[in-house]
Formats: sequence, C-alpha cells, structure tokens
Amino acid sequence: MKSVGKNSLFAGCLILSAFGATASDAATPAAHEIFTRKSVVTAAPKKIQTIGNAVVVNAASYLPGISPGGLVTIFGQNLSNVSGVVLAGTDPLPQSLEGVEVRINGRVAPVYGVAYAGGQDQISVQVPYSTEIGPGAAEVQVYNNGALVADLLTDSFVEDPGIFIYDGTYAVAVRYQDGSLIGPNNPAHPGDIVIVYTTGLGPLNQVLPDGYGAPSNPLAYTQQPFQIDINGEPAQVLFSGLGPGYVGLYQLNIVLPNDLPAGNLKFQIFDQYVDSGVAILPVN
Repeated sequence: MKSVGKNSLFAGCLILSAFGATASDAATPAAHEIFTRKSVVTAAPKKIQTIGNAVVVNAASYLPGISPGGLVTIFGQNLSNVSGVVLAGTDPLPQSLEGVEVRINGRVAPVYGVAYAGGQDQISVQVPYSTEIGPGAAEVQVYNNGALVADLLTDSFVEDPGIFIYDGTYAVAVRYQDGSLIGPNNPAHPGDIVIVYTTGLGPLNQVLPDGYGAPSNPLAYTQQPFQIDINGEPAQVLFSGLGPGYVGLYQLNIVLPNDLPAGNLKFQIFDQYVDSGVAILPVN
C-alpha cells in the first residue's frame, strides 16, 4: 500500500478551526455484529476492478478504512485539477467542490476540502451516516468533472476512533476555560477540563443529515460510552459526541486526574470494542 504523509490538508485545517468554542440511520448493531479493527474477518470482500492508485484513511489516525459519520481523507494521484488548498467553508458542506465528487456505496459524501500537497491529491469528506458496515463493505468512487478517476473497496467500521494530532505527536486538545491549544509551551494542568478533538466515534443518539453541522441543543452524544486513559489513569468524561457546529468532528470533554505527573503523557481513547492510537498530551 502506498505510504500516506502526515500533512493531510484536513488535519492542518482542523487545528485552525478548533479554536472557538450525523447519526447512523441504522440501529446500533448488537455486540456480536460490531465490526472494528479488532474484529476477525471471516468472509472475503466482494471484488471490483480497482481504478487509480487512491487510498482512503481515517482523517485523524491515517489508518485505512472508514466509519459512518466520520471524516476521511483520500490520497492519490490525478484525482483533481486543484493546486493548493480549497476548503468548502459552508454549512451544509457541498456535494462537490472544484469539480470533485466522492460517492461511497453510491451515496454522495459531503466534501470538506480538496488539495494538492506533498506531491499528491487530497480529498477530505464526511462518510454518509447510512454507509454499510463490514470487511470490504464500502466502495469509494472519486469523480473529477464527471470522469471516474478512482474506484476502490475499503473496510467500514462501526467505530474507528482517531485522535487528531499536530507536530506528529501532540493531541489536538484545547483548555475548556480559554480555548487555547495545549502543547509544550502551553501544557495542561492536573484537574483541568480539556476538550479533545477526534473522529470515528460511531453512532449517535439522534439522526442527523449528512454534511450538516452538529446541533448544540440538543447535543449529539455517542451511543457508546468512550473512556480516556492518560498515563495509565482514567479521566472523567463529561461529554462524548459531535462538536456543536462541526461536521463529522467528535469531541471528548474530560477532567484530567488531579495526581498526574508532569511530562509528555500518553493519551488514548477506548471502549469495550476498540481503542485509538496513542497521542501525547503535555502536562505541567
């Protein structure tokens, strides 16, 4: 599989948009139906004739695959005519941008942005909430001015938590009190309330239309109770759901344990089915 750089247009734009302050049409699967990265695949996926060299990944973790309602980035060559970065900047997100349209199992995926960076095209979209789940269950097609330029199959996970990061390792997290980005020069403190930005946290407690910013009243909560582990300790979770006003962007509002040591502490999201990769949260 081709390598994917860490300079995704979406991750960079998300960091800038984090300052300031989508549920599946299907019912939550029963426990034995949950398909995650930890699942054992027993059936071969359907076959298609792959077109192009594209790969689709979780927009935060960069691992291949998708999750309904979450954000993904498609990397490849000759996917668009864009040079530089073009962002939609609208609510709802458009069904096409600069002539680029993405369909997942035939459903239009709202487009967040299109870019050419790091020697490859990048297209960031929201996965439609009603996308089917399973190994090789999602056919992703990219059109450029009406021409099919990429067609591939990928796994579709009920949940696929990814923590957005910057500078290669630090979690995109802000201090609740002032909205400032936590980092080496602005570390969190024990007892702080922190907002962590993620995607792929799965089904919600309400049905939302594709491409629209999440509501603030009522809030859209995740159906699964996600937990946070930081430096081996659990953090109190105050909220797990979509960030109000954002499309496909989940957030976890947490209270840091009072006895955390100082340092660059390992940070991870998990529930009974799946866990995220590890990010770093600086604490003083």
